[in-house]
Order: sequence, then structure tokens, then C-alpha cells
Amino acid sequence: MRLSNPLATLSASFLSLLLFSGSVAAQSIFDNYTDVTLEDLADPDPNEWLMWRRTANHWGYSPLDQINKDNVGSLRLAWSWTMEPGLQETTPLVHDGVMFLPQACDYIEAVDARDGSPLWEYRRPEVDHVAPLACANRNATLYKDQLILATRDAYLISLNAKTGELTWEREIGDWTIGQHYSGGPQILDGKIIVGMSGCYYINTGCWITAHDPDTGEEIWRRNTVPRIGEPGGETWGDVPNEQRRGGSAWMPASYDPDLDLIYMGIAVPIPWGSIQRDTRGGDVLYTNSTLALHADTGEIAWYFQYVPGGNWDQDHPYERIVVETEVTPDPDAVSWINPNITSNERRKVITGIPGKPGIVWTLDAATGEFLWATETNFQNVIVGVDIPNRKGITNPELEITEIRQRKFVCPSTTGGINWNSVGYSPDTNALYAPTNNVCMDFYLNPVNPTLGGYHSSATQRKLPPENSDGDVGLFTAIDVATGAQKWQYKQRAGVAGSVLTTGGGLVFVSDDARRFRAFDADTGDILWEQILNSSAGGFPVTYSLDGVQYLAIAAGGGVEYRVLTPEIRQKRGGNMLYVFRLP
Repeated sequence: MRLSNPLATLSASFLSLLLFSGSVAAQSIFDNYTDVTLEDLADPDPNEWLMWRRTANHWGYSPLDQINKDNVGSLRLAWSWTMEPGLQETTPLVHDGVMFLPQACDYIEAVDARDGSPLWEYRRPEVDHVAPLACANRNATLYKDQLILATRDAYLISLNAKTGELTWEREIGDWTIGQHYSGGPQILDGKIIVGMSGCYYINTGCWITAHDPDTGEEIWRRNTVPRIGEPGGETWGDVPNEQRRGGSAWMPASYDPDLDLIYMGIAVPIPWGSIQRDTRGGDVLYTNSTLALHADTGEIAWYFQYVPGGNWDQDHPYERIVVETEVTPDPDAVSWINPNITSNERRKVITGIPGKPGIVWTLDAATGEFLWATETNFQNVIVGVDIPNRKGITNPELEITEIRQRKFVCPSTTGGINWNSVGYSPDTNALYAPTNNVCMDFYLNPVNPTLGGYHSSATQRKLPPENSDGDVGLFTAIDVATGAQKWQYKQRAGVAGSVLTTGGGLVFVSDDARRFRAFDADTGDILWEQILNSSAGGFPVTYSLDGVQYLAIAAGGGVEYRVLTPEIRQKRGGNMLYVFRLP
């Protein structure tokens, strides 16, 4: 007969008590949890963060001002939380005191937003994924009592926000050929809008879809790479449909309700080189473009292509920021300008830095008309704008006519900017741009398509620009009306974090040297900094509970520029959420 162990019995009883106490605490929080409405998403409570950049215009701005220029220097750690290993690019979401943390490989946690106490978790079953970049979730979104996520196995899923239980799922793509979601869903015009990514090689082009948020049922679909016979299909020449590859929609869409238009950025063609694709002379739409889509149907209202023809992995899939502003570009401040702009005219624009070259592009939001553009970091890819044909003009000296022909290209494939986001503040009418000076020795390789395999189109070696002063990172404030630079901060370390702007007159951003900083939005002065355990791959957010404003950022490996700064060393990974507050 086995004798009972009193200590074991006591431990089990204590564990049961802990689990029961945690369950009671979780239940008490969710007793006050309310459904998220379409009105909440359109005009969110300043205390909450319900979607990727907080609002559908992608400002990355919070009106909260308890933390401000006068007191930010006193900011201190409130709590922290260890997160799942893997590609860390998360955006915390906060509603009714609950923080939702989408993490690598479709692992989701709900925690108490006051102190990080765990409430529930969901882990999607593993798949033996063939796509090397599949295991990152940049965002989920909240709607009604749901947390909606797009997954690495190309599904849309809905979780019950109070329990973490799966309520529905829809297979949208095919993970066995590499398709997956990277940028997550948004609720726009009452629909789930999400772009497919992972169109690396053997599979053909990607798409944007709209879905019923209650069931996941597909409403419409728009291909990002047109097939033969579709508008724009002729720009691929005689290439058959099965070889029209690329066009991933890596990041979430933005939306303007007045125009009822959805704006999505589209990435590169695959492989990168026109001589590899046999599309020389063709623009290969709609790669490296902004697509403006009618929200009801998905029909294309307009497009603008930044890098026609591809070639150097200078893709343009990043956020499109929607702003209403005067359009009075300063000819002495901007790189390119439309000479037909009516002076002092106020209009809706799409602005920001949509692609790797680090250029601020400003387009009319209703029509796609080019207005002005200006460079932030050094680049030599784009040399002008073809205004009538709505596209950039690329540098003819960089044209690649044969395999392994070497070119000095700026920026590198890491980009002057990558998926880390620009911020906008309505208080200053300025963009805050984290970009970098980095170039490359670049050449195309022979390609051999493999199922799900990354295409290895080219080889690059990162180099500094010619006559470099040694500074890599740039943080620049740019007036949205004039294009003039308000201020610029330069440093040795790469500036590779996403930007948060606030009503307290602050701009937050992180860098390669693990520093998370608060800048004065008006002057560019550094008012506070904290050294994290790693560079920050996540998107910072701020929220308020019980009269206390919190600032949250997820660290654990971001975009890297440390090849050019070998003295700046850190350990990759170590995914952590840091949450700060005033004393």
C-alpha cells in the first residue's frame, strides 16, 4: 500500500487555492468587460488601445497627457512580463482593464493591464511551416466579444475575449506552399480587412480580402498581382499566371470613412530582378504600390507605384497615414513637388514613409495624385517622379542587366526603414520618422524555385554610404503641410523602433542600443530614456486605468543595423513586455 505524502497533499491544496484565486480574479475583471462596437473602433476611448496603431488612420497617436514633457523624466517601471520566444513584433491591445498580447507563432495571452496577472492563454497547434518568416504576429484586433487574429497557417480565427476559446476559424490561404499572415486584421467599414503574405516563390501572388466579422465568411477578394486579362496584367508581359509571384501585403490596411477607401501597401515582385522574372521594361503592377480600394467591393479606386519593375528589394508595404492638412510644400525643403498644386489648399492626404528608401511620399487620398516627396536618409534608388503616370523614376545607373552584376545600392535590403512604424501628431502636424543610413554591395543570383523556400534572389553586403560621418540612425520630424524638417536627431546606433506620439507633447521610439526614449515633439530634446534587455521589435502603446497612464513596449529583437556598428552588441531574443508609469 502506498502511503500518502502530507507535504504533497498540502502543496496540491495550495496550488488549487492559487488556481481558484486566479480564476476568481479573472472572472471579476471580465464581469466588467463590455463588447467593442464599431463606434468604439471609429472613435476609441483615449484610455484604450483597440487596434494596431490605435486608429484606422494609422497615426500611432494617443491624446493621453498625464505623462508629459514636465514629468516624463520620473517615468518608472510598473511591471513586466516574459513573453513567448520567437519573432517579436507585437502590439498590446487594451480594453476594460484587460491587455491582450498576440505573440510569436500564434500564442495569445490575456493579462490584467494593471499588473500583468495572467487571465487566459491560447496556443494554436503547430504546423511544420515552410515559410521562414511566418512566426510573427504584429497585431490582432478587438470587436464585440472577440479577439480576431490572422495566423501563420493562413487562417483567420476568432477567440472569445473573455475565455480565449476558439469561436470560429476560416482557412484563407495555403500554409503548405508558404502563405501566411504577418500583418494582422483590422475592422474597417464593418468588415475584417486583411492582406495575405508569404508569397515568396513557388506560390503565385497574394491578395487582400474582406470578411464578415461575426463568421469570417469572405465578402470580396482583390489580387495584389494581376493575372492575365485583369487590369494591370499587361505590365507583367508574357509571364504566365503561375510565375507572377510576390505582392505580399505584409502590414495592416488603413481607412478613411469619409472617402470610404481602404489603403494597403504592397511589397516586391518575386524574384527581385526583372532579368530573373523576364519582365524587363514592365512595371509589374501592383508591386511596390499603394492600392486604394472601395471598401464595399474591393475594386481599385486608384494606385500609385513607387518602384516600377522591382530589382533591389525596395518594397513599399508599410503603413499609409491618413491626414487632413494644408498642402503647401516648400520647394526649398522637399525633394520633388507637383507644380500644379493649388497654394494653401486643404485636403485629405496619404502620407508617411511607405517603403524602404526612407522617402516621405504625400498623395491626395481621394485620387492618388502625387503632391510632394522628400528624403529622410541617404538613398540612390529613386531619382524622380513620373507625375502623369503615377510612379517613381528609378536610377538608370542601378539597372541590372546580368546575373552577379554588382551595384552600390542605398539603402540596403534592410531598408532606411523597415516594418517599424512612423508616427504622426495632430498637435504638431508632423511626422516622426525613424530611418537609417545604410547601403549595400548588391547582385542578383541564379534562382531555382522551391516549394515554400525563400527565393534567395540576391546577395548583399551592408556598407555605409560614401563619405559617411559614421552615424547610422536618424530621427526626423517633418511638417506634413510643407515637407520642411522641424528637427533631426542623429546618432551612431540605428533607430529601428516604432514611434508613439502623445497628447503630452512626447514622441517615444527605441533603437539598436536598447534605448527606449521620450523626445520633446517640438524640439527633439531627449527627456527620458530606459535601457531595455534587447532592442524593441514591438509597437509601443499607452493606456489609462483607474486614473493612471501606462506606457507599454515589447522588447526582444527588432530591425537590425548593427552590421555597421559592431561595437553595439546585444543578445537576440529575450522577449519581454515592459510597462511604465509615473510614481
